Amino acid sequence: MIKPQSLLDAWLYEENDLLGNHSDSEEWLAAFDADRQLVVSKLGPYKRMFLRPPEFTKRFYHHIYPIQIGNWHYLRQVKLFDDFCAIELNLDIRFQATLEYLQRNSELVDTINSHIMATYATQVDDIVDRELEKLDAGTWVKEGLTAIEKALAIAICEMLTVQHIQAQCLCSIAANFADFPEVRPGKDYVYLSVLKKSFEAQEEKSQETQRQQQLLEQQALAEKERQLEYLSQLTELELRAQALESEKTRRLLRDKQDQLVQQLAIEKAIREEQIRHESELKALAFDYEMRENEKVQVKRRQLEIQQLTAQLAHENQIEQQKLIARIQRDELLNALKETSPYLASKLTEQ
Repeated sequence: MIKPQSLLDAWLYEENDLLGNHSDSEEWLAAFDADRQLVVSKLGPYKRMFLRPPEFTKRFYHHIYPIQIGNWHYLRQVKLFDDFCAIELNLDIRFQATLEYLQRNSELVDTINSHIMATYATQVDDIVDRELEKLDAGTWVKEGLTAIEKALAIAICEMLTVQHIQAQCLCSIAANFADFPEVRPGKDYVYLSVLKKSFEAQEEKSQETQRQQQLLEQQALAEKERQLEYLSQLTELELRAQALESEKTRRLLRDKQDQLVQQLAIEKAIREEQIRHESELKALAFDYEMRENEKVQVKRRQLEIQQLTAQLAHENQIEQQKLIARIQRDELLNALKETSPYLASKLTEQ
């Protein structure tokens, strides 16, 4: 059975004045202007924005933008009291930007209505959430939904008006009870009391069915736990066997690794010895080649010295022969000068 202080008792019997502050609120009216137009006057670096007056002459430096009245349809559906009640909320918001708002968002004049809906969608969601939370109290079942509808509409209009946006909002909230779609909150309160008893009986039956189902589920769960424990034991044995096999494999791999390391060390030592031997052979060959080249260079220098010596001796011999010939000539000339001066002068000229 449902306890007397359950949630269903609260929304059927309790009375409070949470919505009393808005029950006598007047309807919010907005002075829309279907012919509202924004004039942007731009001449050189000077720019001015104003609403088009009744008698206005457009100049070449004027740009006119019609400010349309926007229509914003908002729909929200929620469930209450364990899905026993379905709430459908519909909002029809009509709005129009004022001059102050247009001046503040001058770069978005062409898409001002889309900008308004995108900018304030989150705040509308917050207002709707705040008002729908009051439905949990349950007083609306007896008093109806009119006060909440008015409060929600006024709150949205106030929010937009503060932002310099003229607005008018119509709100309608429909409540449908499971299996009783014709019941109307605020008018069929007595009938709802009877439905409460029926709902309690159904809920008690549902709880008993749920208890039996939970008992069967617990038994099935216990059986699954036994099976899982058996499987866990088998898995543990298998894991142990796998661990032993893995340890054996690791040992074999370690032995193989040690053998490979030793083999690589031996191969490395052999290679180092081979490289050292090749280096010594190359050094010996290089020394031999250097000595041979040195011998060849010595022989070449000796031959050059001999050739130079012979050449110098030959040149010296020629010079000596020239000197002897010159001396003999001078002696001959001196002798001729004494015996035949004329012949001596001819020889001198030659």
